[in-house]
Amino acid sequence: SCSTTKELLSQGGGEFEPVNEHGDAARQAELTALGIPRVPATIVEGRFVHGWNPGALAELVGVAFDDTPALTPRELSETLDNILYFAQHLAKRLAAAQLELKHPHRDRTLRDLAYHVFRLSAAFIDAMEQGRLEQKWLGELAPADVQSGAALAAYGGRVRQRLAAWFARAPEDVFSRSTNTYYGEQRTHLLLERTTWHAGQHLRQIYDLLLTDGSLPVAPLAGELFEGLPMPAELW
Repeated sequence: SCSTTKELLSQGGGEFEPVNEHGDAARQAELTALGIPRVPATIVEGRFVHGWNPGALAELVGVAFDDTPALTPRELSETLDNILYFAQHLAKRLAAAQLELKHPHRDRTLRDLAYHVFRLSAAFIDAMEQGRLEQKWLGELAPADVQSGAALAAYGGRVRQRLAAWFARAPEDVFSRSTNTYYGEQRTHLLLERTTWHAGQHLRQIYDLLLTDGSLPVAPLAGELFEGLPMPAELW
């Protein structure tokens, strides 16, 4: 999150300037020149850390940082399933008009945002099975057969079943190993934590869109759902 980035940079004696590259051709060209395929990225004097990787960021600015997740892999798997449960049951209630909602500063419909919550979670299993987390998986839009709220909920149910089956058979030592990702090597435990808070952040955004629209069909999310996760300070 921006707050953690700012904190680490301040410890290293630097200052943090957040930049939104969306619609900024000069900033986008800078990212391309450095070989950064997509945000988030932190750039310090031509050196950079791509993706949310606080351990690498701390190394970049020369400060000590303990990136051990607060939650165990089992706790993370349960939290991720709870997040997907809320996303799945919320999706069931979405009307066709609601699926076209967009945040004023984001070019992504609620349909694609809901799909993304499930797809990024499935991407964790894809990475475990294929040996690498691919960037393109996180950029996929809802396919032609996943356009309604009911279809989104059904897809979410399949993702939850797949995750449950994988966690049930996963060896304990897999979480201490490294996984190859599009932003570098990362411990599997950290990748699971990242997947969990990533899904949680987008679930928060879905609720925010519906609250802003005045069409939230269920009670607001309880903050306890994200307890122990390094959730971003900002919602969007």
